Amino acid sequence: MAQARKRSRNASETKASIVHEATILFATRGYERTSLEAIASAIGISAPALYYHFDSKDEILFATLETTLVQLNQMSADGVAEAGSSPVAQLRGFVHAHVQHDVGNADIMPMLNAGLYNVEQLIGGLPAARRRKLIQMQRSFLDRLRDILNAGKQDGVFAFENVTTTAFAIIGIVDFAVYWFRTEGALTVEDLANQYGDIALRMAGADAG
Repeated sequence: MAQARKRSRNASETKASIVHEATILFATRGYERTSLEAIASAIGISAPALYYHFDSKDEILFATLETTLVQLNQMSADGVAEAGSSPVAQLRGFVHAHVQHDVGNADIMPMLNAGLYNVEQLIGGLPAARRRKLIQMQRSFLDRLRDILNAGKQDGVFAFENVTTTAFAIIGIVDFAVYWFRTEGALTVEDLANQYGDIALRMAGADAG
Protein backbone atom coordinates (compact mmCIF):
# COMPACT_ATOMS: atom_id res chain seq x y z
CA MET A 1 0.00 0.00 0.00
CA ALA A 2 2.78 2.42 0.96
CA GLN A 3 4.63 1.55 -2.24
CA ALA A 4 1.49 2.21 -4.29
CA ARG A 5 1.03 5.61 -2.64
CA LYS A 6 4.65 6.46 -3.39
CA ARG A 7 4.23 5.52 -7.05
CA SER A 8 1.06 7.59 -7.25
CA ARG A 9 2.80 10.57 -5.65
CA ASN A 10 5.77 10.25 -7.98
CA ALA A 11 3.45 10.06 -11.00
CA SER A 12 1.58 13.18 -9.84
CA GLU A 13 4.85 15.04 -9.33
CA THR A 14 6.09 14.02 -12.77
CA LYS A 15 2.83 15.12 -14.37
CA ALA A 16 3.05 18.49 -12.62
CA SER A 17 6.65 18.86 -13.82
CA ILE A 18 5.58 18.11 -17.39
CA VAL A 19 2.91 20.81 -17.23
CA HIS A 20 5.33 23.32 -15.70
CA GLU A 21 8.12 22.76 -18.21
CA ALA A 22 5.72 22.57 -21.16
CA THR A 23 4.19 25.90 -20.17
CA ILE A 24 7.61 27.56 -20.21
CA LEU A 25 8.55 25.95 -23.52
CA PHE A 26 5.24 26.88 -25.16
CA ALA A 27 5.75 30.47 -23.98
CA THR A 28 9.36 30.80 -25.12
CA ARG A 29 9.39 28.71 -28.30
CA GLY A 30 5.76 28.69 -29.31
CA TYR A 31 3.38 25.75 -29.23
CA GLU A 32 4.02 24.59 -32.79
CA ARG A 33 7.81 24.74 -32.39
CA THR A 34 7.83 22.79 -29.12
CA SER A 35 8.25 19.06 -29.63
CA LEU A 36 7.36 16.29 -27.24
CA GLU A 37 11.05 15.41 -27.24
CA ALA A 38 11.90 18.91 -25.97
CA ILE A 39 9.34 18.64 -23.17
CA ALA A 40 10.62 15.21 -22.16
CA SER A 41 14.23 16.40 -22.23
CA ALA A 42 13.39 19.36 -19.99
CA ILE A 43 12.32 17.04 -17.17
CA GLY A 44 14.79 14.25 -17.85
CA ILE A 45 12.54 11.51 -19.20
CA SER A 46 12.15 9.86 -22.59
CA ALA A 47 9.56 11.07 -25.07
CA PRO A 48 7.69 7.72 -24.97
CA ALA A 49 7.44 8.08 -21.18
CA LEU A 50 5.32 11.20 -21.70
CA TYR A 51 2.53 8.99 -22.99
CA TYR A 52 2.20 7.44 -19.55
CA HIS A 53 0.91 10.82 -18.38
CA PHE A 54 -0.57 12.48 -21.50
CA ASP A 55 -1.99 11.13 -24.74
CA SER A 56 -0.84 14.03 -26.93
CA LYS A 57 0.74 17.47 -27.06
CA ASP A 58 -2.76 18.95 -27.29
CA GLU A 59 -3.60 17.33 -23.97
CA ILE A 60 -0.49 18.91 -22.42
CA LEU A 61 -1.56 22.29 -23.84
CA PHE A 62 -4.97 21.89 -22.26
CA ALA A 63 -3.35 21.04 -18.92
CA THR A 64 -1.16 24.17 -19.03
CA LEU A 65 -4.14 26.43 -19.69
CA GLU A 66 -6.38 24.67 -17.19
CA THR A 67 -3.73 24.84 -14.44
CA THR A 68 -3.28 28.58 -14.96
CA LEU A 69 -7.02 29.27 -14.94
CA VAL A 70 -7.53 27.21 -11.79
CA GLN A 71 -4.84 29.26 -10.07
CA LEU A 72 -6.24 32.56 -11.35
CA ASN A 73 -9.78 31.72 -10.27
CA GLN A 74 -8.64 30.56 -6.84
CA MET A 75 -6.49 33.64 -6.24
CA SER A 76 -9.26 36.00 -7.31
CA ALA A 77 -11.84 34.17 -5.18
CA ASP A 78 -9.54 34.38 -2.17
CA GLY A 79 -8.80 38.05 -2.82
CA VAL A 80 -12.49 38.91 -2.96
CA ALA A 81 -13.35 36.81 0.11
CA GLU A 82 -10.58 38.41 2.17
CA ALA A 83 -11.73 41.89 1.17
CA GLY A 84 -15.05 41.63 3.01
CA SER A 85 -18.55 42.56 1.88
CA SER A 86 -17.95 46.04 0.43
CA PRO A 87 -18.01 46.08 -3.40
CA VAL A 88 -15.32 48.78 -3.35
CA ALA A 89 -13.01 46.61 -1.23
CA GLN A 90 -13.91 43.53 -3.27
CA LEU A 91 -12.99 45.27 -6.52
CA ARG A 92 -9.63 46.22 -5.04
CA GLY A 93 -9.18 42.64 -3.82
CA PHE A 94 -10.03 41.23 -7.25
CA VAL A 95 -7.61 43.54 -9.05
CA HIS A 96 -4.89 42.94 -6.48
CA ALA A 97 -5.16 39.16 -6.92
CA HIS A 98 -5.20 39.49 -10.71
CA VAL A 99 -2.05 41.63 -10.66
CA GLN A 100 -0.29 39.24 -8.28
CA HIS A 101 -1.17 36.27 -10.47
CA ASP A 102 -0.19 37.78 -13.81
CA VAL A 103 3.03 39.43 -12.64
CA GLY A 104 3.98 36.23 -10.84
CA ASN A 105 3.59 34.38 -14.15
CA ALA A 106 4.84 37.17 -16.42
CA ASP A 107 7.05 34.86 -18.48
CA ILE A 108 4.11 32.77 -19.65
CA MET A 109 1.09 35.10 -19.55
CA PRO A 110 1.46 36.51 -23.10
CA MET A 111 1.25 32.99 -24.53
CA LEU A 112 -1.60 32.02 -22.22
CA ASN A 113 -3.59 35.17 -22.98
CA ALA A 114 -3.08 34.65 -26.70
CA GLY A 115 -4.34 31.10 -26.39
CA LEU A 116 -7.35 31.98 -24.29
CA TYR A 117 -8.49 35.17 -26.01
CA ASN A 118 -7.71 34.15 -29.58
CA VAL A 119 -9.31 30.73 -29.67
CA GLU A 120 -8.43 29.86 -33.25
CA GLN A 121 -4.77 30.72 -32.68
CA LEU A 122 -4.00 28.13 -30.04
CA ILE A 123 -6.90 26.15 -28.62
CA GLY A 124 -8.94 25.82 -31.79
CA GLY A 125 -7.51 22.34 -32.29
CA LEU A 126 -8.58 21.07 -28.89
CA PRO A 127 -11.66 18.85 -28.57
CA ALA A 128 -14.86 20.86 -28.21
CA ALA A 129 -15.46 19.68 -24.64
CA ARG A 130 -12.07 20.95 -23.55
CA ARG A 131 -12.53 24.27 -25.31
CA ARG A 132 -15.87 24.64 -23.53
CA LYS A 133 -14.25 23.89 -20.17
CA LEU A 134 -11.56 26.54 -20.67
CA ILE A 135 -14.14 29.07 -21.82
CA GLN A 136 -16.32 28.29 -18.78
CA MET A 137 -13.36 28.81 -16.47
CA GLN A 138 -12.69 32.16 -18.13
CA ARG A 139 -16.36 33.03 -17.74
CA SER A 140 -16.23 32.21 -14.02
CA PHE A 141 -13.42 34.74 -13.63
CA LEU A 142 -15.32 37.35 -15.64
CA ASP A 143 -18.57 36.66 -13.79
CA ARG A 144 -16.87 37.17 -10.43
CA LEU A 145 -15.91 40.68 -11.52
CA ARG A 146 -19.33 41.39 -13.04
CA ASP A 147 -21.00 40.32 -9.81
CA ILE A 148 -18.85 42.80 -7.87
CA LEU A 149 -19.62 45.59 -10.31
CA ASN A 150 -23.36 44.86 -10.32
CA ALA A 151 -23.45 44.76 -6.51
CA GLY A 152 -21.66 48.09 -6.34
CA LYS A 153 -24.04 49.65 -8.83
CA GLN A 154 -27.03 48.33 -6.89
CA ASP A 155 -25.56 49.83 -3.69
CA GLY A 156 -25.03 53.15 -5.42
CA VAL A 157 -21.23 53.16 -5.07
CA PHE A 158 -20.51 52.40 -8.75
CA ALA A 159 -21.87 54.20 -11.80
CA PHE A 160 -21.07 52.66 -15.18
CA GLU A 161 -23.02 52.19 -18.40
CA ASN A 162 -22.36 48.55 -19.27
CA VAL A 163 -21.11 45.90 -16.87
CA THR A 164 -19.46 43.65 -19.46
CA THR A 165 -17.64 46.53 -21.16
CA THR A 166 -16.39 47.77 -17.80
CA ALA A 167 -15.33 44.30 -16.67
CA PHE A 168 -13.35 43.57 -19.82
CA ALA A 169 -11.70 46.99 -19.64
CA ILE A 170 -10.54 46.32 -16.07
CA ILE A 171 -9.29 42.84 -16.92
CA GLY A 172 -7.55 44.20 -20.02
CA ILE A 173 -5.40 46.74 -18.23
CA VAL A 174 -4.12 44.08 -15.84
CA ASP A 175 -3.49 41.55 -18.61
CA PHE A 176 -1.41 44.12 -20.50
CA ALA A 177 0.83 44.86 -17.49
CA VAL A 178 3.04 41.84 -18.18
CA TYR A 179 4.21 43.47 -21.41
CA TRP A 180 5.75 46.48 -19.68
CA PHE A 181 6.04 45.94 -15.91
CA ARG A 182 9.45 44.96 -14.56
CA THR A 183 9.91 43.80 -10.98
CA GLU A 184 13.37 45.37 -10.87
CA GLY A 185 11.93 48.83 -11.63
CA ALA A 186 10.98 51.59 -9.20
CA LEU A 187 7.35 50.43 -9.08
CA THR A 188 6.71 47.43 -6.82
CA VAL A 189 4.05 44.80 -7.46
CA GLU A 190 2.11 46.20 -4.50
CA ASP A 191 2.34 49.70 -5.96
CA LEU A 192 1.06 48.41 -9.28
CA ALA A 193 -1.83 46.55 -7.64
CA ASN A 194 -2.82 49.62 -5.62
CA GLN A 195 -2.66 51.96 -8.60
CA TYR A 196 -4.60 49.56 -10.79
CA GLY A 197 -7.13 49.27 -7.99
CA ASP A 198 -7.55 53.06 -8.11
CA ILE A 199 -7.94 52.97 -11.89
CA ALA A 200 -10.48 50.13 -11.72
CA LEU A 201 -12.57 52.05 -9.22
CA ARG A 202 -12.59 55.09 -11.48
CA MET A 203 -13.56 52.92 -14.43
CA ALA A 204 -16.44 51.62 -12.32
CA GLY A 205 -17.49 55.18 -11.58
CA ALA A 206 -16.43 55.22 -7.93
CA ASP A 207 -14.24 57.53 -5.90
CA ALA A 208 -10.87 55.77 -5.68
CA GLY A 209 -10.03 57.54 -2.44
